Amino acid sequence: TTLWPVTMADPKRGKAEKAPSAEELKLQGNDAFKNENYDLAIECFSKAIKLDPTNHVFFSNRSATHTAKAMTKVRRKVARHHIMQAIVDAKKCVSLDRKFPKGYMRWATALMAQAEYVAAVKVAKKGLKAVPEHPKLLKTLATTKEKLAKFEEANGLKRKKPSGFKLRDDDTEEEKRHKEMLKELRCQFLEDHEKKEKSDRKRLLTEEGIVLPRANIMATEKLSGFQPFGDYFNKQVRRKRKRKRIRAHD
Repeated sequence: TTLWPVTMADPKRGKAEKAPSAEELKLQGNDAFKNENYDLAIECFSKAIKLDPTNHVFFSNRSATHTAKAMTKVRRKVARHHIMQAIVDAKKCVSLDRKFPKGYMRWATALMAQAEYVAAVKVAKKGLKAVPEHPKLLKTLATTKEKLAKFEEANGLKRKKPSGFKLRDDDTEEEKRHKEMLKELRCQFLEDHEKKEKSDRKRLLTEEGIVLPRANIMATEKLSGFQPFGDYFNKQVRRKRKRKRIRAHD
């Protein structure tokens, strides 16, 4: 018979420590975030995501931490990396729960940190479509619009007016009336045959940036507005037919 050595339990070690759950890791990450220890907070949220990758709150919290880390005194390359990670986490959060307003707020905040104010406004509007009349999302939208206006004013940028008479959500009543008038002018231009009146209307429309056809060869208004008809159109058709004839002879 072989005698096996008897192993004694070490009283100093005690029992094995239990691994923390995903919720406990989330709480640890929140505490680290409050103490501005962003690296530890990111680590805690990442561990929580590994344990439960379907929890949208973990992605939301990690997105906020990445954005906060990017706003600290770090190198530009490091800040850009954290901003991109924040956007990725916010998108994942929204994909997991489209009715979660904080996901859109984290996404818009990360975009604002990168000075992408136009995209941030679009994200805030998207959030309001999913969660209508949410007070925090409305506040986020107002903040993004205000920052966009300041950015455009500082850089000498102006809102680009759409070509033609397409109505926008932020158009004033005066702009809407003006666009309706341009629409009527264009209809009259397409129906007119008197050269003088047609030239005056053409001048008014081109000053407003509306693209007009070179020749109205289509009878319907739908097909005669913004497409390259006329001499240019006929030239392209002639070239195609010529190429076909050359290929047939070859």
